[in-house]
Order: sequence, then C-alpha cells, then structure tokens
Amino acid sequence: MHLEVLGLQLDSPLAHLGAINFRPPSWPPPPDWPPIVSAQGTPQCVYSDSSWPLDVWAGKPLKINFGDGPTMGRRVDTANANLLRQCATWFIWGPRGARSASSFCSKFAVIKPIFVACSDEGIVATDLMRFPAVLDKVAALMPPSSFDYAISILHDLLDAKIDLGFCLLDVDGLAQLAKLAPKHDVQQTPYIPPRIWSYQLSRLRECLEDYTKHRTQIEACYKFCLDAYISNYGSLQQAFSSTGTGHKGPFTNSKRGGSGLTRHGSFKFTADRFGLTDLFERWVEPFTGEKGENQIAIFSRYLDLTSKAGLGYLLNFSLMRVEEGWDLRSDCLLIEKDERFGDIHMLRGETTKTDLDSDARWPTSKSTSLAVDVMSHIAAMRMQCVKERAGIDIQPDEEINPYLISYSYEPWSQSKTKVKSYRIRPKAITYMQMLNAFPQLLDPSKIIINAEDLRIARLMTPSLDPEIYKIGVPWRLGWHQLRRTGAVNMLSSEMVDESSLQVLLKHQARVMTLYYGRNHSRLNLSEDTRKMFLKAMYEEIGRDLRNLPDSQFVSPLGPNRKESIVTLIKESDAVSLNKAAMQGKIRARRIRAGFCVNHTPCPYGGVEAIAHCLGGDGSKGCPDLLVDVNKEGGIKLYEKIVDDQLKSVHPESPRHRSLQTEKRAIRNFYAVIQTQER
Repeated sequence: MHLEVLGLQLDSPLAHLGAINFRPPSWPPPPDWPPIVSAQGTPQCVYSDSSWPLDVWAGKPLKINFGDGPTMGRRVDTANANLLRQCATWFIWGPRGARSASSFCSKFAVIKPIFVACSDEGIVATDLMRFPAVLDKVAALMPPSSFDYAISILHDLLDAKIDLGFCLLDVDGLAQLAKLAPKHDVQQTPYIPPRIWSYQLSRLRECLEDYTKHRTQIEACYKFCLDAYISNYGSLQQAFSSTGTGHKGPFTNSKRGGSGLTRHGSFKFTADRFGLTDLFERWVEPFTGEKGENQIAIFSRYLDLTSKAGLGYLLNFSLMRVEEGWDLRSDCLLIEKDERFGDIHMLRGETTKTDLDSDARWPTSKSTSLAVDVMSHIAAMRMQCVKERAGIDIQPDEEINPYLISYSYEPWSQSKTKVKSYRIRPKAITYMQMLNAFPQLLDPSKIIINAEDLRIARLMTPSLDPEIYKIGVPWRLGWHQLRRTGAVNMLSSEMVDESSLQVLLKHQARVMTLYYGRNHSRLNLSEDTRKMFLKAMYEEIGRDLRNLPDSQFVSPLGPNRKESIVTLIKESDAVSLNKAAMQGKIRARRIRAGFCVNHTPCPYGGVEAIAHCLGGDGSKGCPDLLVDVNKEGGIKLYEKIVDDQLKSVHPESPRHRSLQTEKRAIRNFYAVIQTQER
C-alpha cells in the first residue's frame, strides 16, 4: 500500500490535512489508531473496536458494527472482521473515498454479508473463491435491491487488490455471484435492437446537423423577431407583460392595435426571407392552415425540438440518466488529454442517484460536441429573453453558463410559465412524450419491429414484455433503454452493423472500459453509471457461455474436444449452465481468435499473440480454445499488421522468429475455419 493514495475525503470541515485521522499511519492501520475524531480532536473510537460511531460525520446517531463484539446481528469471526475493517477503511480513505457518512454506510452494508457468510461456514473471505458453494449463502444474505450495487463495490475491491494486499472475488467469482442475483427487477430494461438504435441516433444527429447548417440564419431570424417585438411594444419587458399580444404582434396582417406599429405579415413570410421555411416544416409542421400571430410559435417549437434532440444524442453516448442530462449546463463538455489514448471527451454535471454529487463525470464520444454546441447556441439566444423577463431570479453564473434545456422564454412562445427563478427547471419528459410532441422526428415505419429485431432484443432481454414488443408494431423507446443499450454495446459492439455509428463506440470501448471498469482516471465518475456498465459486463460473460455451443465455434482439436468443453452448456438448459458457472466448472473469455475456457490464468493471454493458442509454435494448439469463425475479418487485419512488421524487423532477430510463429498460427486459423465450411 502506498499510503499517499489514502486520505479522508468527506465533505466535512473535520476532513483536513491537520487531522490525526486524515491518513492511516500504516496498512493495515494499527489497532490503536483513531479513525473517528471529533471537532475538538477527541478520538471517538480506535481501529480495533468492534463498532465505529459516525455521529460526528453524520450529524445524527449512526454507527457501523463489524460483528466481532457485542452485536444484535449476525456475528463475524475475528479474521473476517479484520478484513472487513480494511475494506471499510478503503471505502473512506481510498482514492474513491466516500463523501458522506451515509454513502460509506451503504457500501459497508452491502459488503458485510460476505464476511457473515464466510464466518458461518468457517472460512476466511479471501478463500471464498475456493468454495463456490458458499457464494449461494452470500447471495442469500444480500438484499435484492442492492445486489447490483454490491457487484460494483466488489469490482472496486478487485481493482484495488494490489493496494489492499488481498482479493475477495476475481472476475470469474463476480460473474458467478452475478448469476445468483435474485429477480428483483422483473421488468428488465429492454435492449434496443441495433437497427432501431442506429436509426433513432441517425435522426437525432440529422436534426442537429440541419440546425448547424442553418445556424447563421436562425440566429439572424431570432434577433429580427425580438427587434420586431421591441419595436411594437417598446421593450421586451412590455411584450412579456402585455395582454392581448395579438393586437401589437408584429407577425400578423391585422390592422388592430393602433398606429405606429410595424406589421411583417404572417411569420411564414419571415421564415421565407431567412430561408428557414423548409427547415421548420421538415422538423415541426407545415405552415399551411395557420394564420396570423400563432405561426411564429413554430419557431419556439423548433428550438425546443432541437434542444431535446441534442439531449437524446448525449444520452445515447454517455449512459447518463435523463434527469442528469436535463440539468446539464453550457460548459458541460470537458476534454482530458491522455498520453495513451489521446483526447477523451467527458460530460460534467450532477448525479441524481446513489452518491449525490455536484461535479460528476461521464466519458462520452467526441461526436457529442455537436449536440453541446447546438444546445449551447439555443440556450445563449434564449438567455437574451430570460434577462429581460421581470421577476425572474437569475444569478451571474447562470447568465454566463445557462442550462442546455430551458423553458421557451420568447415573447411569442405559447409557454405561459410564471417561474420566479431560472433555477426552477421544466420537468423532464419521456422519449415517447418527445416523439408524440414532435411526430416528424422519427418515421414510425422505420421503427416497426421485425423478426430479427425481436430475436436480438429477446437475446439481450429475456423478460421482454411480449404484449408491448412484438413483430409489426413500433418499438417503444425510453431514455433508460439508451443507458442499458449503450452499456451493452460498449461490450458487445460486434452485434451492431459495421456500417453504423456503433463503429465509433467500438473505437471508444477500450477507453470506456478503462474509465468505467478500472477507475483509470482520478475523475469523480457517477457511481450509478459505473454500476450500469459493470452489470452489463457480467451479463455479457453469461451470454458468452450460452453462445459457445453454436456452430460458429470450433475446436482446432476436433468436434469431440468441443463436445467435452460444452457438455454442460446447452441453450435449452439454463439451469445446468448456471450451475456449472456457479461451481466454476466452465468459464469463457474473449480472445483474438475466439474464446478461451481455461480455468486458470494463462501466461500466453491470447490477446496480443495467438501462436500458443493455434499451434504456431509447433504445438497442437491449446485444448481450451474455441475458434470463432466470425473472427476471420479481424484475423485478416491482424495478418496485415504481422506482415508489415515482418518487413521492418531483422530476419535473424527474436522478434522476426516470434512474428513467424504468429504467421503460422494465422494459417492454422484459416485451416480450422475452412474445415468448418466443408
């Protein structure tokens, strides 16, 4: 343990460098070290105590109990209680230390059942992986509502195993535990089929690109309209406060309202003048059938639509909750310079669940800069109206850095909001509400579910409601579906058509895994977002196991070897599969040539090199390999890389000999898939 990585991170005046409990003096901390200290510097307990009072942190009576002393709950033996103390210390003083006492208690509560179960069975928690049957008891003790949260916490501990000096569950163990999750969320969030996902994403982007093409005209038209209202009413304040707006409204043919008024006719004439008629009619509605002042409401509706399309685009690429995206500000896009991966784009905002945080991060695609730019431009235009509305409390930082989504504040808007503060936000709407309000955004015929859509959707979401999602009806889109679909796509993007925008996510996948899965960055990521990503990761392991019996997977050693590998894996027998996974009898991990089912860590990996996997080194090949015939495209790309390197290295060098073995392994791969084709 490098002690300098430890430090008290509570949002409290008690957390400061001068505090005697700011950092443990050793790892593990000494028994007499005081983890909790009052404002006067008085120790409230010592590290070895069976319970720690958190009152001074929480502002109310609150304590945690390690179970090795007086307790009203389940007992924990000494060895396991000491491990639990180290985990608790990491939860508070580690690099992702809890910011509040309640957050710390939540982590402690979800992890404690492991130590209780191990104590009951007479084993130490660090030996849990050697006793898969005990995982059943661990799962039974975990509250169903916090099961996914527990998986993410255990994953954090796995990533920290070098610092901690121990490991509770490795990746395989976490996958087995994930399979034991109780059916708490019966209606699992649907995974959007790739065809439909790509279509809605392309339409959102098309809307944003259309705005960008007409940005100059839109801004000029907006200014022209404001000036027209100022001319007829004397000021924007008067335009906002006046009743009977139609009498002085500049975009009407009416002669009422008195002399000295300027009339520009129906708004369509103004839209024609600025070259915006086709744009408004393409995305909102035709001008035909409307007369007079009401026509200009189309302008506000178009701005509303475009802002919400931008929101949808951000949600597709960030895994944010809609409430989090709804409250983003204009400065939300950040770019981190990384020596290894280049520019990494992130969205900055507030979290809405788990750890409430006013400055969280969501890694995202660089293409989201388009959405932020468009939404910021609309927000800046509307700020001109916000500043002039009497009675609206707006702070200087809000004026400089407005929300990306706001009310329609224009004097011609049909929105009659009487909000007294700019910080009072409009209520977030659902994806379907947006589509109902703006029916021209998506073509319903393009999201009609076909047989292939339904097959993929059911593969990813077995509990899909057959009454809602069925062939011949439009897919019911939801914001939360974008979160789950995004998380799954980051891990299994091969399911998405190569010509779609998923290629972009495929390039981002390594960076995303680094940030979501391993906490590579010091950024304060949304815990809920990490949980969503990790849940999808462990679900993916289960799907990999189910797919192995398919004909696309071949053993280089023949069909008998494959049969012995997948004996316990039958798609029609999920019980056997789950049992085999829980007992650790079979595992699967993706490698360059297909899947490896080796039960133990492999020194050859199969990711950077495949010589040992496919016998390029003169062996028969690895008996634990199942070649994926669909990997041929990737192997061809890899072969080109090997050929290019062979041209540039010395023929007598060890590197040249290593590349030659890779070349032989590639030929063996082709031979295996050709045998399968015959």
